Amino acid sequence: MARVSSLFHSLFLISSLLLASQTLVSSRTLEKRPPLVPGLSWNYYFPLECPNLEWIIRTNLQKAFKKNTGLAPGILRLFFHDCFANGCDASILLNAPDGKDEKSHPANIGIRPEALQAIEELRSLIYKLCLPVVSCSDILVVAAREAVRQLGGPDFDVPLGRKDSLTFDLNGPNNLPPPFFRTDQLLEVFGKRNFDATDVVALSGAHTYGRAHCSSLANRTIESDPPIDPDFKNKLVATCPTPASSNTVDLDARTPTKFDNMYYINLLNRQGVFTSDQDLASHPQTKEIVNQFASNQMEFFDRFEDAFVKVSQIDVITSRQGKGEIRDRCFVPNEKVSVEAVVVEKVVEFAEAGSFVF
Repeated sequence: MARVSSLFHSLFLISSLLLASQTLVSSRTLEKRPPLVPGLSWNYYFPLECPNLEWIIRTNLQKAFKKNTGLAPGILRLFFHDCFANGCDASILLNAPDGKDEKSHPANIGIRPEALQAIEELRSLIYKLCLPVVSCSDILVVAAREAVRQLGGPDFDVPLGRKDSLTFDLNGPNNLPPPFFRTDQLLEVFGKRNFDATDVVALSGAHTYGRAHCSSLANRTIESDPPIDPDFKNKLVATCPTPASSNTVDLDARTPTKFDNMYYINLLNRQGVFTSDQDLASHPQTKEIVNQFASNQMEFFDRFEDAFVKVSQIDVITSRQGKGEIRDRCFVPNEKVSVEAVVVEKVVEFAEAGSFVF
């Protein structure tokens, strides 16, 4: 197995030199990057393990997002719901035979099946090109960054080196803040994980694209606190006459498929879809941050980058702990098989791939 691994790693070292001009470059200087959890690295898979990992994910998602722009916010939501529940360990991807897994939790209503499938498809492609050295959790983090960058948001580096969890926790999604939370509650929940008010407002800006189900905004159609623009409220009522309606609402009616700062401008116009969004514009600890981000998109982007990286490091599993794995399939934990069987399976997989494509 060592010989097989060495052969393919050598091939990729050569290919990485040929593709040096396509290496991703950080949008921020080293001293401005957030501190890293021990075990993670800014260049974990470079130059030997999988030097073209981010390029592979980037180019393949470009095609996918062109076909379906809704896939981008779906992947970003998948990332946050994985990390904030049990930590960034890809536990949200695991399927249970009886259907009782993290995805079945009420907090995960609306998780897009195409987002789940996109991560598994990326995993399959990466394994054919790099061997099984990249975790599903790392793939999800890079894909989420691309979901931001490719729809107009900032480009930034993300630390890698996570391992995948062996199981999931049905109670983990209880840690996710619901859309009816007020700002005091948000600050408390995020504060327990060392996120400050700026982080909270920046991460809420992820609602600059995507959609909401009627069941998650029912209170906005009947309440006036936090304040809501009357015309906007009428539109919500027309789209969601009851919480059981199957309709969806764009989280940003002005630029629903673009990652920008329009979300904050909407809040200043009292057009936040969720209570947790609109309340940020009037709370004493967050209203000035909302105003700042509404008037300065670059400031929002910079703060979002930092907050994203902080989220991506929540309770990660690394090789230092020795309790995670690199899943052979994102949806199931690995079976315990012999080394010989693994070698045979991987050789067959490479043969079926035909040739290396870059």
